[in-house]
Amino acid sequence: MADTDIVMAKNRNGVKPEKAFLVKPVGSFTGFVATLLIGFAIYFMLLGIDITSGWFPYDKVVSYAADSGFYKLIWMIMNFTEAQFYAGIFASLGVILGGFVAWRLDVKRSGLSGFNICYGTNLWPWIFASQLLSIIVSIFILDYTSFFREGEYTWLPTFISIVGVPPAVMFIYGPGIKALLTGSILGGTMSFPVAFWFMTRIIPVLEIPSVVGSVFTMAITEIIALEVCKVLPWMKSNGLKKVISDTSSTSADERLKQMSKPSWFIRRVFADFSEAQFYGNEFAGLMIIAGVCMDWVFNAGHPAYGSGAVPAIILSQFVGSATGVFLYFNRYVENGGYATFIPVVSVGPACVLSLGATLPVALTAGFLGGISGSPVADYLVKRLPDGLHPTIGNVTAMGICTTIVYVIMKALPWF
Repeated sequence: MADTDIVMAKNRNGVKPEKAFLVKPVGSFTGFVATLLIGFAIYFMLLGIDITSGWFPYDKVVSYAADSGFYKLIWMIMNFTEAQFYAGIFASLGVILGGFVAWRLDVKRSGLSGFNICYGTNLWPWIFASQLLSIIVSIFILDYTSFFREGEYTWLPTFISIVGVPPAVMFIYGPGIKALLTGSILGGTMSFPVAFWFMTRIIPVLEIPSVVGSVFTMAITEIIALEVCKVLPWMKSNGLKKVISDTSSTSADERLKQMSKPSWFIRRVFADFSEAQFYGNEFAGLMIIAGVCMDWVFNAGHPAYGSGAVPAIILSQFVGSATGVFLYFNRYVENGGYATFIPVVSVGPACVLSLGATLPVALTAGFLGGISGSPVADYLVKRLPDGLHPTIGNVTAMGICTTIVYVIMKALPWF
């Protein structure tokens, strides 16, 4: 038994099967290597493309987003993949389209559906509606992009509500107009001011990546919003339950067999790319990656804030997710899920943007993020009070791990 552990597997509803079975302590090595090769292939492919066009350069979008309704719309669309550090038009349209297709496949119980989108709740239309409404409130009603007029800001954290308060409220209270409007308005109004305070007052003093302020904003505003919802008389839980299961028709041994395959490993990594939006589906993740590659082809000065760091960012994300899925595979078998997406939307890309879009930075940040991200998130999630969504622990872990890894790497002489 040197290379296996005896564990009790649990499905995503937390129900323990009667039979104990053998679980490998790590994931498929073939899947791990294949995933890294995919990341390297995308990295070198994008670097080898000669970019000549001028598709919505980032600095132009920033220049016009304060006063032009059209560029406000462009900025709003870009915000849908801000969490992945892409902020690209095609990447954002990709995750939206991918989410819709994955939801329809899930509802139809298609064999092509992959991982249940929104964790089998059939909640995707409500999640997307809450994200869309909250960002409309932030950009078109409260006009937070007006801060660009002052000329000193090259980025504004308007995206926070898309991956923060509104979807968390929908998951806690279930589908319904009251929950939709309440969560969207709370998220759309409070997220930006808190994030802006972090951006202007805290991050410059600490000299750490700006994503730390963004993720701590998510944690703070989600706690406040969910506590507010508890005292609002019209906010009552609809008894949201998982209505689609990917484990009901298969035995524990069969699930383990399927999860041990390289194909499952690769699918899980792609799904991590859409976890920040609460989608968690490999097709949605694939569409994000395909979309940001299109953004890069049309103009390398468009995605990732015109930094030119997209290839290294993507590589760091593949490395981070693959490392986590490989090391903590047994947690997927035991619990049905694990937060291996943490470095995809925090540690890896944040270090690449702060320390340089080089191979050593991308690989080191990816590996360190993959090792640290999900265990820290798991520790924090297990200690959250009742009534708070697990994402609060996840985003707090993002801030902690990004800060620690960045400080360590910055102190090393070769970065």
